[in-house]
Amino acid sequence: MSTGTRQPQLSLDELRRLKWLLGGAMALVSLWTVFFLDVEALSLVAIAGSAILAALVWPQLPSRVPPIIWRLAVPAIIAIFAADLYTSPDTLPALIRLGILLVLYRTVSYRRKREDLQLIVLGLFLIVVAGVLTVSLGFAFLLLGFTAGALGFLFVITLIDMTERTAIALTYQEMSQCPPWARGSSRRLFVRLRQVADWRLMGFAGGLFVLVIGFSALLFMVIPRFEVATGFFLDKYITRKSRTGFTDSVRFGDVSELIRDESVAMRVDLTDSRGLRESPYWRLVALDEYTPDGFRVSAGLKGELLHNQFVTQRSRAAGAGRILNPVGGVWTFYIEPGVSRFLPLPGSYGVLRLREFMPLQTSATARLAAFRTESMTMTAYQLEDVELTPLVKDNGFVARLKHARENPEPKSRADGYVPDPLLTLRGPQGAANDAVLARVVREITGGAELPAGEFARRATAWLQERHAYALSVKLPAGEGKDDIVRWLDSNQPGFCEYFAAGLTVLARAAGHPARVVAGFHGGVLNGFENYFMVKNSDAHAWAEIFDGKSAWQRVDPTPGALTATSTNAERTLNQVQDSSWTARFDSLRVIWYRRIVSFDSRTQVQIIESVKTFTLDSGSSLRVRFEEFTKRLKEWFLRPWDARRVVRFAALAAAVAAAGWALVRLGHWGWWRWQGWRRPQEFDPVRRTAGHWLTRLRKPAEDRLQSAADREVVPDLQRLRYGRRETWPEPRGVFKRARKARRAR
Repeated sequence: MSTGTRQPQLSLDELRRLKWLLGGAMALVSLWTVFFLDVEALSLVAIAGSAILAALVWPQLPSRVPPIIWRLAVPAIIAIFAADLYTSPDTLPALIRLGILLVLYRTVSYRRKREDLQLIVLGLFLIVVAGVLTVSLGFAFLLLGFTAGALGFLFVITLIDMTERTAIALTYQEMSQCPPWARGSSRRLFVRLRQVADWRLMGFAGGLFVLVIGFSALLFMVIPRFEVATGFFLDKYITRKSRTGFTDSVRFGDVSELIRDESVAMRVDLTDSRGLRESPYWRLVALDEYTPDGFRVSAGLKGELLHNQFVTQRSRAAGAGRILNPVGGVWTFYIEPGVSRFLPLPGSYGVLRLREFMPLQTSATARLAAFRTESMTMTAYQLEDVELTPLVKDNGFVARLKHARENPEPKSRADGYVPDPLLTLRGPQGAANDAVLARVVREITGGAELPAGEFARRATAWLQERHAYALSVKLPAGEGKDDIVRWLDSNQPGFCEYFAAGLTVLARAAGHPARVVAGFHGGVLNGFENYFMVKNSDAHAWAEIFDGKSAWQRVDPTPGALTATSTNAERTLNQVQDSSWTARFDSLRVIWYRRIVSFDSRTQVQIIESVKTFTLDSGSSLRVRFEEFTKRLKEWFLRPWDARRVVRFAALAAAVAAAGWALVRLGHWGWWRWQGWRRPQEFDPVRRTAGHWLTRLRKPAEDRLQSAADREVVPDLQRLRYGRRETWPEPRGVFKRARKARRAR
């Protein structure tokens, strides 16, 4: 006779079907990680993903492929890889495409143990490569999914291997034969999984998985990390989906293309945003040399940046001028990977702090700060004593300009060129260009010589009167004229690059040094984490004109922009907060940046000290409260006891005991009701009560004699506990006789 109800189990074919689904899901997760890499494989991922999904839904599809195809598949993949390796200039993209093809081949073919283990290794290759080349929070979730799927996959493989007694690999002919487990729908499998699920075991496994992941994350935060991607040759393969284009040159059209991108470019924390009264101009790069395609950083300015390169973690802004009205407290920047090698600066600053020692290039005359190369990981740095001034101090420019006019040849230096001030006066060359620019300058000035500020005001008004704002430009034809000159000579609309470039070339034609500046303007406040969120769509370009004395003056001629001469009322910052779901998820990303990606030793020490302080304070507080409670309890017991107090104490104790007993009984009743609903066969109330009475009537080992009552009631109890329902006696009568037998003892 069976002594219990066996837990239902999956059959061998059902385990094979489950293994097929887990392997396919794990392969899809590994393929999706390729989206974090900048390799030409997205179309291949789409094809492979579609084929794997089809094989998961209809597992009988691989059996319809002829054996000759399976036999030639591996040689064909090797030939494709060899051709790809021969034509591709880089090795890693070819290896990734090879991994995708092998994952596809191994996933859509029927597998046994050896092929299953190969699938895990192939998926792990894609996971590891993507993990080295990304810091995205989305990849962290994919990694968790792959880990959970791989653990379940290995568990099912082990169960099948304990039962299956076949070869460890399939032949090509067997790959074209539809196995029995592949027939039928997957719906029945899910029903069976729900029936056999042991929720206690699954809860224990889930808790253990969460514990391991949490411990691993703790180790990841504590152990210092080396950025592998930036240390070797792998940095160029990181996905470049959202890039500003703010490099050493900005061509006409770069910023307008970026404005259509709504992804986040950077986030800025301010310790005190109350004094912020204007929408910041996030200044990245100053472009002082004109070309027919746009503006670029001159060789002299590049040489100055290279000459001022130092490996440092802290830099003072030498020559930036005295800090007059610092705002914002400490500004902490979190820049998305690949935005630019130039650092966004909202104005003059006192101190720049980096997260770690890095080669930093600076230019005091152009107020630029840049890394040696474009960072492929999240960049974090801080600014202190920030002043949102439209001026860039350059006290020596007048002397350098005078010296350059007297000595036209650029002064060379061992490590590069000194910035040539004459470049800030050179515009489009050629007689046709000169004629148009001279005519436009006469229209603006009326033939008079105007100071730089007045010329900038009139030129801005002239540009905004002649040209509207638009993201696309249709230039009229014109022989011998540059694009910017043809645009100035027309009434066509333009975008910020054309307005900034137009004012710059007009100022140069009028004899005022000028340059184009590119960066961001504005941003919104995140409604959950209180930080500035600047998107790529906030990209902007404006101009700077030298005031003739000691500073470069910001001028923004784009219609709708705020100029440097705007009143304070016009320049008041509109504190718009973004409280959408996108902002909510972005706040989680910032938390990831703050606590994981930008984690440094100083923050580690601060968090360890805060945890230590919290632990000590919590322990001391609990100890003081416990001592106060015991003291009050002792005082309460030492008070005089009379009959009334004794009765009240007894009533209170009885009430507490009754409430506790009721809660225990209620919890016990709820537990058995829930178990009876989940597994009615095993948790039948009659069988449970019969088992309870059998336990109470069990005789001690030394007493082998049974009473007549025991001999009569025990068989009936066993029939109620283990027998079929149709053989049951009347349960209530049996339980009544069991109670009498218990009393007789």
